[in-house]
Amino acid sequence: MSRSDHVMSAMVLGVCGVAAPASADVFTPHFPITELHSVQGGYSGGSFAAAGVMGEQGYANDGAFPGWETSLIASCTSMTQEFGGSIWPESCNPHGMAQALQALTSHIWVAELWPAANQAGALNRTVAAVQAFGSPVAVPIYGQADHWVTVTQITATSNGSGGWVVNAVRFYDGGPPGGLDSGFNNYEAGVQAFSGVVWRNIHFTVVTGLNPACDAAGCVSDPYYGQYLIVIEPPIGASPPTVTAEFPKARGVVQGGMTEALAQAEVWNALAAAGVTADPAIGSPIRGGVAGPAFQVHAVFPSGAPWDYYLVPVVSPANTVLAFVQLAADDGAFEGVRVLTTPARFAPVTRTQAEALAARALAPDERLAGGVLTWNPRTKTQLGRSPTSPYYEFGVVDTAGRGAGVVRVALDHGLAERGR
Repeated sequence: MSRSDHVMSAMVLGVCGVAAPASADVFTPHFPITELHSVQGGYSGGSFAAAGVMGEQGYANDGAFPGWETSLIASCTSMTQEFGGSIWPESCNPHGMAQALQALTSHIWVAELWPAANQAGALNRTVAAVQAFGSPVAVPIYGQADHWVTVTQITATSNGSGGWVVNAVRFYDGGPPGGLDSGFNNYEAGVQAFSGVVWRNIHFTVVTGLNPACDAAGCVSDPYYGQYLIVIEPPIGASPPTVTAEFPKARGVVQGGMTEALAQAEVWNALAAAGVTADPAIGSPIRGGVAGPAFQVHAVFPSGAPWDYYLVPVVSPANTVLAFVQLAADDGAFEGVRVLTTPARFAPVTRTQAEALAARALAPDERLAGGVLTWNPRTKTQLGRSPTSPYYEFGVVDTAGRGAGVVRVALDHGLAERGR
């Protein structure tokens, strides 16, 4: 059997042989949401405005209008200044955006926050907003004030005690695709969905990136700094119901350890086990694709703890990538998927090729050390930061054995940069 035949067999077996989570419920807003992106990216209120407009569409079926980005940011700035201004990008903070959206739509919008010690409260309210109110949830991800997404769907299973176990959180990114926020994180196009634990640990973090003038020391004077934050559209006079939700790791599909070959073979089983392929927004675009060769990524959580996963491209018959899937390195559990809006070419480089490319950035008296495929949300790199866009990182050592920085080489196409 050829390698491609083996992959196709694994795909068919995965789709047909693994059931979705029992009693899975799908929580969605009142109306479908059309993906929307701002023109402005880092250091602007663009993605925030886009997230708000998508939220309004999902709650009241009010779509984008001509000039929405410019006019909504201007209104937000004006509303924010009425309360003393802000260090947020374009002086447009969450209270100002909620007021601007309310003035635009005549609907109630609220910004809610929780201290760092109460992530559970913020996560529970996110589920309640979608489930009980039919409201999309605008959320800043990676802790960045200039990087907002709109949660469009939550898939959860009853835990039998009145609470929910979240299987997947689906969202659209509001920023300009291909651009970078002020923390050098990528704005992404397409449907994205992540397991409960990855949403909780990677994306849903406290706000720390507000303004370069104070980010290094901590913008502690801002009331939103170090807080969990969401912006939602509740019904008039409604109080959020009490919802208890868990955001755990998904169910594994492999016992006894993973390999890149197993990740490629088991990706469809993992997607089916998490109920992800049952979602038409994800299952339909990747139907007919096959799993390409997997890559093990030795990544890092925002806390600094290690996070190892396998990145598996889903490839079309035209040899373009339809989606990227992340699987847990220990048991192949689903961790995330990004479905590309437009299938794209993917030209990964091997570690050996990356090392040769990295060597071009060295001085005559320097050498490379180590070298691992990684992704680190705490590293500022012009290559961008996204779990589905990892890079090789090599240490640089001078003749005295002293560290002299690093060289990073993007997995896709091999773009290299010298950094610290």
